[in-house]
Amino acid sequence: MIKSTINMFYVTILLVCLLETQNTVNGGPAPQYFISTPQNTTVTAGHRALLSCSVGNIVGTCQWTKDGLSVDGVSRYQLGADRNGLCDLTIDPVLPIDEGVYQCQVSGGHGVAPISSAPVSLSVNSEPGQPYIVQAMEDGVMEVKEGEEVELQCESQGGRPPAEIQWWDGEGRRIVSDVTEHVRRMEDRKTFKTVSTLKFKPLAGQKIKCSAHNDAFSEGKVSDYLEVVLSGQPKLELKTLEDGDSVKIFCNNEKTLGDTKFKWFINDVEIFDETKSFLEIQQFSKSYDKSKVKCSVKDKRNNDVVIRVVELVYKQSVREPKALPKTFKEITNRESSSRINKKKSGNKKQTMFTCIVEEDIAVEPKYVWIDGKLREMTTDETVEATDQNGKYKCKVIPRGMKKIKKMSKDFKNLNKLFKKMSKTLAEMTLPTGTN
Repeated sequence: MIKSTINMFYVTILLVCLLETQNTVNGGPAPQYFISTPQNTTVTAGHRALLSCSVGNIVGTCQWTKDGLSVDGVSRYQLGADRNGLCDLTIDPVLPIDEGVYQCQVSGGHGVAPISSAPVSLSVNSEPGQPYIVQAMEDGVMEVKEGEEVELQCESQGGRPPAEIQWWDGEGRRIVSDVTEHVRRMEDRKTFKTVSTLKFKPLAGQKIKCSAHNDAFSEGKVSDYLEVVLSGQPKLELKTLEDGDSVKIFCNNEKTLGDTKFKWFINDVEIFDETKSFLEIQQFSKSYDKSKVKCSVKDKRNNDVVIRVVELVYKQSVREPKALPKTFKEITNRESSSRINKKKSGNKKQTMFTCIVEEDIAVEPKYVWIDGKLREMTTDETVEATDQNGKYKCKVIPRGMKKIKKMSKDFKNLNKLFKKMSKTLAEMTLPTGTN
């Protein structure tokens, strides 16, 4: 028993000696070392940032510093430290204030020295703030005198890299003349404020807006419009119309101006035959989109003065298809009920078809049944229709009811003209001296 104990004592001493010999040969305990270290990183504000750091032969504990101070206690900062040497730092979400210099550090212990990675920078890109025209903050309209120089400022804050500001007119054209731009750091020292100044002399009323973007956010944002109006000139009005619409534009908002002679212009081209107090536009189409209608009168000095400007804006109409009734009896009932409803609610939209019979039928049908339902149809599309006597081929007449009404109105005008001409001819052919 005593001999066995002595032998175990000798073995223990031998193992300790071997370990001490190994440490002595290697110069002491095995040191900690970095397997991977963080790199300079750029991330967008609101996203997630990952700074990698892993350690071999880890003995101590991991910690991170930002600008020389510990990041412990910040809820958005998560440290992935464990005994396998993983020391990654995750920031979620990243804010502009997170920009700075970071370092991964590992403490020492048991004769092992601490280690630190090389400092790396985290850069945070921020979207430019909503741009705005300073002069439009209180009122979206600025009135200036003709020939007066206008100076406008557009600002955008919070961008990194700094925002680039551009100016645009109401037609979507970029304004590049006499524009200056100044950039300075915000109070947080991380983001920037950009101020752009535009100087110009407006020759006519116009709308101005500005946009802001940077290299990280190319789409950017757009400000509200500022409308610049020349003193004595009317404000630009918008009139939205659909295909086939008709509208009367009064020169002075439906107010009479006595026997004043009016001049009308479309896109600055005078309409010589129009001298009334209103201009009637019929069968509006997309080709007139963004056309400007102007009306002018003579002032006391006999100069033409524009008193109203209206821009015509095209709006594409969206019409839902309606199902037709299933029986002729239902058609008859619906027709009678629609007459009653028309008196209550006014005129309803009507659709006109033209149909060609496929067989020799002497009786003209009062109703035909079109393919079970009314569908959205193109101008050239043909559908089948039937009644109790035969089959028909039918097409939709685009804006048919409006065309019929217009033709009726034109015929009435022609009738009046013929009557007037007849009266004039009758007066011319009367014998001299006839009462």
